[in-house]
Amino acid sequence: MRLLDDLSILEPKEETTRRRFLGGTTLASLGVASLGTLVIALRYLWPSVLFELPSRFRAARTADLERRRIIFLRERRLYLVRDDKGLFAQSAVCTHLGCLTRPNATEDAFFCPCHGSRFSLDGQVINGPAPLALPHFRLEKRQQDLWVDIAQEEPQDERLLV
Repeated sequence: MRLLDDLSILEPKEETTRRRFLGGTTLASLGVASLGTLVIALRYLWPSVLFELPSRFRAARTADLERRRIIFLRERRLYLVRDDKGLFAQSAVCTHLGCLTRPNATEDAFFCPCHGSRFSLDGQVINGPAPLALPHFRLEKRQQDLWVDIAQEEPQDERLLV
């Protein structure tokens, strides 16, 4: 029989108890939550900047449109068009679902290869599911350069005389 005050006898090691398991799980959960909070706080301090192209840009030289009737600016998704009335800049994005339109040289028109919308040279809807005409943007002439501001829409009948 063991005596309570006998320190020479080692007690057997206890196995993991429910209390010890729940305590460890709680500490691990708090550690993960603290680490997640720290990561989110540090991410908040890091700037998240969206670099966009400026809305006003030099699109072409006036001499380029003397030789060609349509200039397509792929990175800006924009057409520069010269018709009998003058020059204008219009969007190349279809107003139906945002597909990129293409010029149809045989008909002097633009068409959407995805859904079949067709637009006249000045952007008016000829047929198809597109609900609106292609928007026109502000076009300015500065010396020998043409500048477009895609932040400002213009009426469909407005032209730049060159």
